[in-house]
Amino acid sequence: MNGSYLFAAFAALVAVASAAAHDRNLTGKEMVEKGSPRLLFAGNASLDLFAAVDESVIKSLDKSKARPKGITMKSIKKVADKILIDTKTPTEPSANAARAYAYCGGKAAYFGVLGKDDLADEFDNYLTYNGVEMKTIRRPDMHTSRLYALATPDGMYNKYYLPGAAETLTVDDLDESIMDKFDFYVVNGFMLGSPATVEFTNKMVDAALSRGKKIITLFANTVCVKKYGDLLKPIAEKSAYLSGNLEEYLRLYNFDTAEELFEYFEDLTSVKKLQHKTVIITMGTNGAVIIFRGRRFEIPATGVTLINTTGAGDFFAGAMLYGLLNGYSIYQAGEFARAIVGDVLSKMSRRIGDGIRHQINHIKNAA
Repeated sequence: MNGSYLFAAFAALVAVASAAAHDRNLTGKEMVEKGSPRLLFAGNASLDLFAAVDESVIKSLDKSKARPKGITMKSIKKVADKILIDTKTPTEPSANAARAYAYCGGKAAYFGVLGKDDLADEFDNYLTYNGVEMKTIRRPDMHTSRLYALATPDGMYNKYYLPGAAETLTVDDLDESIMDKFDFYVVNGFMLGSPATVEFTNKMVDAALSRGKKIITLFANTVCVKKYGDLLKPIAEKSAYLSGNLEEYLRLYNFDTAEELFEYFEDLTSVKKLQHKTVIITMGTNGAVIIFRGRRFEIPATGVTLINTTGAGDFFAGAMLYGLLNGYSIYQAGEFARAIVGDVLSKMSRRIGDGIRHQINHIKNAA
């Protein structure tokens, strides 16, 4: 992320901290939403497979990657005996956010298309273990999509994506009437990457809004904003909740500084306009800014040693949304997010450890 963005963001936070002392109407300790809403997440269902390999595997797969067909099951099978998988983790944005939301105690369901194989079972079991209700479907005679993250002896990671069932999703795979049972539909930017996923996403957004339900939009990645921004922004404008990092927001909304961005969303979240209920803006090691009812609030960074930051924003969003939607204050929601992200960032796999359960319960008991 550009350093000037971070400096401007930090300066803006210092400025607002002084002003906040004079605002007696909003402290960040107010409950944001009452109740226990049900969220439906949808994504390109896939797993990351981590393994340590020697250079011969990388050379073989690099050759396949350079060919017109790219990585295929045949090219994987050629070196399969040299790939001993260490961990298998569902890591696409919607799955990450759903896991964090459900782990904290929220009601979350996940839809995606899987193959008819053991990895499909592992995907479902993984999310179910974290408390997610599974709505996935299986494609006969297809394999589950996966990303091979292969580490060589020099510590370098090489990534190879093998497309599969996830790429066959169609608009007819999920009946829109499912939104009768949910309160929010969650969009992530990667679900705008093909004509089929665009059609699917627009159908589900319309299904939610026509039933009086609400939309949550996760920007997911700067790539999504760059490639699909013209599709993403209209959905974001209809969303009650937004989540992304500072760079994604600046690019999507065409602002040069963090202060301009913050003021823009202060206006849109104000009681007068209320286009959005809450806006979540993550800023890496500078923590996050949450904008609610025209005010901004700072959530400190976790302070843990960073091992793997991939997907951190997804987990932060899921845990933060749990707090915001389930009767907690902004600062309490931030504690849920910091607990989950601190655990995930401190290890290579993106598994939420059972060891932080006591932290989640402590936050709840102290509320």
